[in-house]
Amino acid sequence: MGVSGRLPVMTDFGFFGLRRVEVAGDSMAPTYFNGDILLVKWFDAVPSELPLTTVVVIEREEMPGVFFIKRIQKSHSGAYWVEGDNRDPEIEKRVNDSRTWGYIPAAEIRARVLLRIRKTSGQKPRQ
Repeated sequence: MGVSGRLPVMTDFGFFGLRRVEVAGDSMAPTYFNGDILLVKWFDAVPSELPLTTVVVIEREEMPGVFFIKRIQKSHSGAYWVEGDNRDPEIEKRVNDSRTWGYIPAAEIRARVLLRIRKTSGQKPRQ
Protein backbone atom coordinates (compact mmCIF):
# COMPACT_ATOMS: atom_id res chain seq x y z
CA MET A 1 0.00 0.00 0.00
CA GLY A 2 1.07 3.57 -0.28
CA VAL A 3 1.72 3.77 -4.03
CA SER A 4 -1.75 4.91 -5.02
CA GLY A 5 -2.39 7.12 -2.00
CA ARG A 6 -5.64 5.29 -1.27
CA LEU A 7 -6.34 4.10 2.23
CA PRO A 8 -7.05 0.46 3.01
CA VAL A 9 -10.61 -0.38 3.97
CA MET A 10 -10.76 -1.73 7.53
CA THR A 11 -13.49 -3.63 9.27
CA ASP A 12 -13.22 -4.17 13.04
CA PHE A 13 -14.70 -7.51 14.12
CA GLY A 14 -14.91 -6.27 17.69
CA PHE A 15 -13.20 -9.25 19.30
CA PHE A 16 -9.59 -10.29 19.87
CA GLY A 17 -8.40 -7.16 18.04
CA LEU A 18 -9.03 -8.77 14.65
CA ARG A 19 -9.69 -6.55 11.66
CA ARG A 20 -10.17 -7.08 7.98
CA VAL A 21 -8.00 -4.90 5.70
CA GLU A 22 -8.22 -4.45 1.95
CA VAL A 23 -4.86 -3.90 0.25
CA ALA A 24 -4.69 -0.63 -1.70
CA GLY A 25 -1.71 -0.31 -4.01
CA ASP A 26 1.09 -2.42 -5.42
CA SER A 27 3.98 -2.04 -3.00
CA MET A 28 3.48 -5.52 -1.45
CA ALA A 29 3.20 -7.45 -4.75
CA PRO A 30 3.83 -10.27 -5.45
CA THR A 31 2.89 -11.26 -1.88
CA TYR A 32 -0.31 -9.20 -1.72
CA PHE A 33 -2.08 -7.48 -4.59
CA ASN A 34 -4.35 -4.47 -4.82
CA GLY A 35 -7.81 -5.62 -3.62
CA ASP A 36 -6.63 -8.62 -1.56
CA ILE A 37 -8.40 -8.92 1.81
CA LEU A 38 -6.18 -9.58 4.85
CA LEU A 39 -6.96 -10.54 8.43
CA VAL A 40 -4.81 -8.53 10.86
CA LYS A 41 -4.31 -8.61 14.63
CA TRP A 42 -4.43 -5.07 16.03
CA PHE A 43 -2.01 -4.53 18.93
CA ASP A 44 -3.18 -3.18 22.29
CA ALA A 45 0.50 -2.59 22.96
CA VAL A 46 3.37 -3.13 20.55
CA PRO A 47 5.28 -6.34 21.33
CA SER A 48 8.81 -5.70 22.58
CA GLU A 49 10.30 -7.57 19.63
CA LEU A 50 8.76 -8.49 16.28
CA PRO A 51 10.47 -11.14 14.14
CA LEU A 52 12.15 -10.14 10.90
CA THR A 53 10.01 -10.80 7.78
CA THR A 54 6.76 -10.17 9.71
CA VAL A 55 4.22 -8.24 7.61
CA VAL A 56 2.77 -5.36 9.62
CA VAL A 57 0.35 -2.45 9.41
CA ILE A 58 2.00 0.92 10.09
CA GLU A 59 0.52 4.29 11.00
CA ARG A 60 3.13 7.07 10.87
CA GLU A 61 2.89 9.61 13.69
CA GLU A 62 2.97 12.48 11.19
CA MET A 63 0.28 10.82 9.03
CA PRO A 64 -2.53 9.81 11.44
CA GLY A 65 -5.26 7.73 9.82
CA VAL A 66 -3.03 6.64 6.90
CA PHE A 67 -2.02 2.98 7.10
CA PHE A 68 0.74 1.15 5.24
CA ILE A 69 1.31 -2.59 4.87
CA LYS A 70 5.04 -3.44 4.92
CA ARG A 71 7.48 -6.22 5.80
CA ILE A 72 10.00 -5.87 8.64
CA GLN A 73 13.49 -6.20 7.14
CA LYS A 74 15.74 -5.09 10.04
CA SER A 75 15.48 -4.04 13.67
CA HIS A 76 17.76 -1.86 15.76
CA SER A 77 17.30 -0.53 19.29
CA GLY A 78 13.48 -0.64 19.30
CA ALA A 79 13.13 0.67 15.75
CA TYR A 80 12.31 -1.17 12.53
CA TRP A 81 13.31 -0.96 8.88
CA VAL A 82 10.25 -1.83 6.78
CA GLU A 83 9.86 -2.23 3.02
CA GLY A 84 7.29 -3.32 0.50
CA ASP A 85 7.94 -6.57 -1.38
CA ASN A 86 7.59 -5.14 -4.89
CA ARG A 87 10.99 -4.75 -6.58
CA ASP A 88 9.72 -3.30 -9.86
CA PRO A 89 11.91 -0.19 -10.42
CA GLU A 90 8.89 1.91 -11.45
CA ILE A 91 7.02 0.96 -8.26
CA GLU A 92 10.11 1.41 -6.07
CA LYS A 93 10.39 5.05 -7.19
CA ARG A 94 6.97 5.78 -5.64
CA VAL A 95 6.92 3.70 -2.47
CA ASN A 96 6.50 4.93 1.08
CA ASP A 97 8.71 2.81 3.31
CA SER A 98 12.01 2.94 5.18
CA ARG A 99 13.90 3.70 1.97
CA THR A 100 12.22 7.11 2.32
CA TRP A 101 11.56 7.27 6.07
CA GLY A 102 14.55 5.47 7.59
CA TYR A 103 13.94 3.36 10.70
CA ILE A 104 10.49 3.77 12.26
CA PRO A 105 9.74 3.54 16.00
CA ALA A 106 7.98 0.42 17.23
CA ALA A 107 5.06 2.58 18.42
CA GLU A 108 4.09 3.20 14.77
CA ILE A 109 3.44 -0.51 14.18
CA ARG A 110 -0.28 -1.00 14.77
CA ALA A 111 -0.97 -4.59 13.67
CA ARG A 112 0.44 -7.83 12.31
CA VAL A 113 -0.93 -9.50 9.19
CA LEU A 114 -2.18 -13.00 10.05
CA LEU A 115 -3.41 -14.28 6.69
CA ARG A 116 -5.05 -13.46 3.39
CA ILE A 117 -8.82 -14.01 3.55
CA ARG A 118 -9.45 -13.40 -0.14
CA LYS A 119 -7.00 -13.26 -2.99
CA THR A 120 -7.71 -11.00 -5.94
CA SER A 121 -8.35 -13.58 -8.64
CA GLY A 122 -5.82 -13.46 -11.41
CA GLN A 123 -5.24 -9.74 -11.10
CA LYS A 124 -1.74 -8.46 -11.73
CA PRO A 125 -0.44 -5.43 -9.85
CA ARG A 126 -1.50 -2.06 -11.25
CA GLN A 127 1.20 -0.13 -13.08
